Amino acid sequence: MSTITPVVTPRTAALTREQSGQLRLTHPTRGYAMSRNPFAIWSILPSIALAFAALAMAMTFVNDATLATTAVGGFLVVTLGLLLIPAVSLKGSLSLTHDGITFERGKHHLTASWEQVQGIVNRRDAGLCLVIKNPQTTRPDWRLPGGFGVSGGEARIPLRFFGDRQFSILYDIRDRLPESAWRPALERAQARGTWRILAVYGGTVAVCGLALYAVMLVYTA
Repeated sequence: MSTITPVVTPRTAALTREQSGQLRLTHPTRGYAMSRNPFAIWSILPSIALAFAALAMAMTFVNDATLATTAVGGFLVVTLGLLLIPAVSLKGSLSLTHDGITFERGKHHLTASWEQVQGIVNRRDAGLCLVIKNPQTTRPDWRLPGGFGVSGGEARIPLRFFGDRQFSILYDIRDRLPESAWRPALERAQARGTWRILAVYGGTVAVCGLALYAVMLVYTA
C-alpha cells in the first residue's frame, strides 16, 4: 500500500471562453479605458481654430446686434459640440491577457490572439496604431472618429485614444511581439521633431487669439 499522497497539479482558470460563437477573454491581466481628452481626435484642433477664424470673419461683416448675437451663439454651439465629440464617441476599453487582446465598446467587441497582432504602425492621421489581422468581432465594419476602424479583416486601434496609458500598452506589446513589429513605427514617431507639435499648437493659439482680438475691435469700434 502506498503511503505517499499524490500531488494534484493546480489548474488555472481558462483565460478564454466561447460566447455566442465568439472568443472572449475572461481574466484580463490589464485593462485600459479610453481617454475623454477632447483632442484625442486629431481633427478637433484645426476644426476649433477654423471656428474661431469663421467667427472673426463673420463679425467683420455684421453690423446688427441681433445678427452678432446669433453669430456668437452659433460659434459657441459648434465649438462646444466639437469638444463633446470624444466624450460621446470615445467609449470602450482595451484588455490584455497572456493569450490575446479584447477591445470592448458597449455590446460590441473584437478579440484576437497575440499571433494575430501584427504590431504598431504610425499613421499620419491617427498616430501610433495597434494593427490586428482577422480579429473575431461582432461588427465586421466598425469605425469611430479619430482613426479607429475594423474592415477587410484588419483592425486599427489608435493608442492616443488611451491618453498617457498608451505608454503602458506599448510596454506590454514590446514584451510580447518581436522588435521588428513595433520599433520602426516608434522610430518614425520619434523622428517628428517636438518643434512641429509646438508649432501646431502655437499656430492654433495664435489664430484663436487673433480672432478674439478682431471680435473685440468690432465691438469697441
